[in-house]
Amino acid sequence: MVFIEKLYKELQKPLPGKEVQMEMAAGNRIFYKEIENRKTPKEGSVLIILYPEKSEWHTVFIKRTPDNGPHSGQMAFPGGIKETTDRSLFETALREAEEEVGIDSKQITYIGKLTPLHIPVSNILVHPFVGSIPFRPILKKNKDEVAEIFEISLKSFLDKSILSFFTFDFKGNTYKAPCFVIGKYTIWGATAMMWNEFLTIYKSILGNGKE
Repeated sequence: MVFIEKLYKELQKPLPGKEVQMEMAAGNRIFYKEIENRKTPKEGSVLIILYPEKSEWHTVFIKRTPDNGPHSGQMAFPGGIKETTDRSLFETALREAEEEVGIDSKQITYIGKLTPLHIPVSNILVHPFVGSIPFRPILKKNKDEVAEIFEISLKSFLDKSILSFFTFDFKGNTYKAPCFVIGKYTIWGATAMMWNEFLTIYKSILGNGKE
């Protein structure tokens, strides 16, 4: 668990922040300026789940079900909007992870928090949390919200060949989006932005020693 201990310490320090998040911003940042939303955002949380499997650390992404919403069919972390019954934003992340992929929230250990990210298209201020489980969890997707569960090792993201671009249309305009492409999965948008901050910290830890 040396990696988790190092990660915990790194997450107590000043974070890489918005600068590295924006490296993966869709539309070369222009998109975010054009759809700026000045209304008070709702607050939500996502959970980056870490667990060891075959001597490597893994995480979990989900592919959302098609629902005609702004994030329909996209890759994401388990998460959602804070409810009035949630005592904290971390509790929101735990509840959503349990609802969407079936992880017992009591098994998750809090590691830290990344930089909050505002998503203008849905006007949500997302708080990314990091939690760990000492073993591979049994995952069960909520078919109403999750089309697929994608488990992958952190080291897979060290391969620079997975970095790519694709184009998408929004309200009659075409934008170019940086993304991570692994197999059939394309991770872009807010999820890629939050993940890029985590990867920056992860690479820093690897640069200072072994996992």
